[in-house]
Amino acid sequence: MTTNTFSTLGVTKSEVSPTDDGFMSSSLDNTVRLWDLRTPSTRGLLNLPYSGVVAYDTSGVVFAVALNLYSKILLYDTSNFDKEPFQTISVDDTALARISFPVRPLVMTSLEFSTNGKWLLVGTSGGTHYIMDAYDGYMLARLTRHQPLDPKQPLGAQPTRLISGEEVCWTPDSKYVLSGSEDGKIYIWDIASRGELTPPKPGRDADTLQPSVVLDGHVGPTRCLRFNPRYAMLATASNDLAFWLADSGNADTEDRDRDGDGDTRMH
Repeated sequence: MTTNTFSTLGVTKSEVSPTDDGFMSSSLDNTVRLWDLRTPSTRGLLNLPYSGVVAYDTSGVVFAVALNLYSKILLYDTSNFDKEPFQTISVDDTALARISFPVRPLVMTSLEFSTNGKWLLVGTSGGTHYIMDAYDGYMLARLTRHQPLDPKQPLGAQPTRLISGEEVCWTPDSKYVLSGSEDGKIYIWDIASRGELTPPKPGRDADTLQPSVVLDGHVGPTRCLRFNPRYAMLATASNDLAFWLADSGNADTEDRDRDGDGDTRMH
């Protein structure tokens, strides 16, 4: 058994490599550490100006680090992590500027690459999640209507990660995005039905997508969602844990949406 010693200030995120025995962690000491499960010491260390949120792409060749202080996502080559990031993505939601001034801080709490490698899902503590172009860095879509788990950050506050971060994810085929919510429901956005996601025209906001289905999930806030791709099973967690299987499509329509408001209960 190998014991890996993390930062004493607390780990904010850990991510397992999809291709080897490596994993990485981000900590409150403003570092990202790369590990090998076979050894107790780190095989790489990044010193950052602010604590980050990390994620591998599906090939394990690239990893991303989100820095809330700058609203930036840095993309690194895993084999050359000690070099400068090869891509920097700015997460600027122009729609927020029309809601309040100064703009409330956009706090990124999770990152997840789509399995096709084209998109990067950015989960936030607010009422909007984002889909970014993983190659060119454009904001492609805004995902709304769910109720955020974290309370609103006060105007002018420094971005701070609180309790959210595990409540939004892709389906294994990258056709849908699912998110938990403060109201306990599970919100599902149909990305595949949009066709090719394109960046907004100059001066325009990214497209705002409404959920296509809303499932009755838990009595308390749904704080974590994760898929088992082998069995097409979804696990969700609140004060209790629930497992979901994909609908065969034969369920009675009345059972799937009793009141016609888009809310659906899976049995």
